[in-house]
Amino acid sequence: MPRPPFPKTLRQFQADFATDEACQKYLAACRWPDGFICPRCGHGRAYELVNQRRHQCVKCRHQVSLTSGTVLHRTKTPLTYWFWAAYLMTTDKRGVSALLLQRQLGLSRYETAWMMLHKLRRAMVSATRERLRGEVEVDDTWVGGEQAGLRGSRQLKNRRAALVLVAVEKRGRGSGRARMNVIPDFKAATIIPVLTQNVASGSTIYTDGLKASSVSRRPASNTSLAPNRSDQSCVKARSPPSPLPIGPLAIFSNG
Repeated sequence: MPRPPFPKTLRQFQADFATDEACQKYLAACRWPDGFICPRCGHGRAYELVNQRRHQCVKCRHQVSLTSGTVLHRTKTPLTYWFWAAYLMTTDKRGVSALLLQRQLGLSRYETAWMMLHKLRRAMVSATRERLRGEVEVDDTWVGGEQAGLRGSRQLKNRRAALVLVAVEKRGRGSGRARMNVIPDFKAATIIPVLTQNVASGSTIYTDGLKASSVSRRPASNTSLAPNRSDQSCVKARSPPSPLPIGPLAIFSNG
């Protein structure tokens, strides 16, 4: 039996998940689409312990947490808040900051909103995802903006912003998948392992004068690095690849 359908409209979402009990029923239907099965004895009936978010087997009395193995496990935050956070985060293409989430949900602490977004973002990453392949553009950016009162190279000294390495697949005139990694510096010893981990062998990597110029002299195994071709749309002009993921990056990383 397939899992229950997710609401397609805001009004339907608000009606379906108005209480913690409704959220628990949805989680139970997703966890046991064919009905409860005790992991210890295999019995198919259980009592629902609503206040504890658990199910207790009728036969062996073994208790199973409804949220075990998920980002919701042992949370003291109401499930309705978690559901709303997930909905707001996944339906707004601009992303949701922790401060905005705190305001919209009426949370008393900023740290709670930050923690919720952090866990949801981690859960969205597939552990079995494939590495980027084909033509890949690599670029770097700072997330955090300029520091007031500093000019020129002084911006780089003791900068509080995060340095991020971005790799984007080039698919025709558009962009494909993207990988982003926070790095401590522009050195080749830092960048090459990141590229090796995220870009498949046989791919062609384009850069636009990346700070670590030695990268072009030490490519990863079976991975070629194309020369800096400013006449190509995937390099200097950058119309397709990089601006798409780097633009929303600051919003997505807010919190």
